[in-house]
Amino acid sequence: MGAHDETSRSLWLTALYRLFVAAFLLWLGTLAPGDPGFVPAAPGIYLFATVTYLALAVVLAALARNAPDTDQRQLNHQAIVGAMVDIGAISLILLTTGGVQTGLGLLLIPAVAAAATMTSGRISLLVAALATLAVLITELAVGPAMPWPFEPAPTQAGLLGATLFAAVLLTWRLAQRAGRSEAQVARQEVDLANLAELNAQIIARMDAGVIAVAPDGNISSINEAARRLLPPRSGLALRDLSPRLAALVEIWRAEQGRPVSRQLQGDAEQTELAVRLAPLGLDGEQGTLLILEDAAELKRRNHAAKLQSIGRLTASIAHEIRNPLGAISHSAQLLGESSNLDAADQRLLEIIHKQSKRVDAVIRNVLGLSSGRAAERELLSLEDRLERFAEDFCTGLRIPRTSLHIGVHPRDSEVLFDPSHLSQVLWNLCMNARTHGGHDGPDSGPIILRGGAGQIRKGVTLDVIDHGPGIAPGEQEDLFEPFTSTAPGGTGLGLYISRLICENNGAGLEYVQHPHGGCFRILFAPSDSDIM
Repeated sequence: MGAHDETSRSLWLTALYRLFVAAFLLWLGTLAPGDPGFVPAAPGIYLFATVTYLALAVVLAALARNAPDTDQRQLNHQAIVGAMVDIGAISLILLTTGGVQTGLGLLLIPAVAAAATMTSGRISLLVAALATLAVLITELAVGPAMPWPFEPAPTQAGLLGATLFAAVLLTWRLAQRAGRSEAQVARQEVDLANLAELNAQIIARMDAGVIAVAPDGNISSINEAARRLLPPRSGLALRDLSPRLAALVEIWRAEQGRPVSRQLQGDAEQTELAVRLAPLGLDGEQGTLLILEDAAELKRRNHAAKLQSIGRLTASIAHEIRNPLGAISHSAQLLGESSNLDAADQRLLEIIHKQSKRVDAVIRNVLGLSSGRAAERELLSLEDRLERFAEDFCTGLRIPRTSLHIGVHPRDSEVLFDPSHLSQVLWNLCMNARTHGGHDGPDSGPIILRGGAGQIRKGVTLDVIDHGPGIAPGEQEDLFEPFTSTAPGGTGLGLYISRLICENNGAGLEYVQHPHGGCFRILFAPSDSDIM
């Protein structure tokens, strides 16, 4: 409520009070059955004063009724005029009834106090001074000069004047404090309304679904994200939209009612959801708050965050490896210039050079993945690239060439891949086969590299097959997660990085069931795509 509305309301209440006082005084002096303690000394003047007072009160009440359409300045003028009417009428009534000894002077206190609530401090003090002056003049000067008996009471008149000033000061201070409190409350209401609107806008634009459920199961608030995650149904109750979610809420309330997270399995109507439940109000007396998130999207975000941290870690490690690798390569180059090396030593130096270059390529690939650099894909002959890899792999590990068996059908199959990336992926997969597939012994069978075009999904694929026990179904879900390894001392980064490299080349890497061992399959991107 504004200052104008508050003043108009106070003016109207004061006008009603004035009407009541004027009518009561008129009734008391004329129509009352008679009071021996109240007999006006001048009945005629008393009747004139009370009738005039009542008439003016009616006029002021009519003006106060239209106060909401009046400006603030006119309202202040009406308040001052009303106070002057009260002071004049009550002073004249005091004159005709015997002065302040009758107790009617107390009627001035509400009059001046009402003026203090509607005017400024100076005007309020002026009204109190005029009322006190009127009482003193009536009591000490005009009253004794009247032809009817009148006994002055200066002490009571002085006390009444002091009371009037005290009432004005106290009322004005209280009115000021009330005004400040009201203004503060109004500002807080505006702030709360703005905050509520801001919260509503934020909730409406959140990616997570937010639902407020009342204790009776009806939905009191729901945002658009929650409607997208839930089945497309209509209804006011949570059970109407998702019976399984409503059952989850009932079970949670029965168990503990504390903030928890739950998984709601997906079905034909909705995706799998991660649900956070929390009570609304003290002990949930206002209902339940549900926060819904797409479980698949949540997993993707967690995976992306993990990839980012792993990327920084691998980039840091790769950067640190480069310095000692450079020293090894340079030392091998200086050693190769010696004239005392026989053919066997020269062969070993050649292996050192090749493996140093391979490690350097691995480091560049890892740094490229960490920085998001696109792969430099080329159109490669699959059989030719596998033969080159087999030669490098067997030479580097000093194992027979027969340890790898290559089969490509048709033989002219081509793939779109970065050459160094493909070598790194194959190296990881073949080393994985030697570690887990039982190919590290002298009498073990070969690792099979079998690929070709048009066999799987009408694209070029490559299977790396070992003769080990395979991977149990329970372990396949986290197979490509970083730092997940079943080998003692394994880091779990080989398959993880291999899949990243494949994805960076537009390909895919997956594990497939094979009747005679483990099998990792590379699904290459179509070779007729744009390689730029």
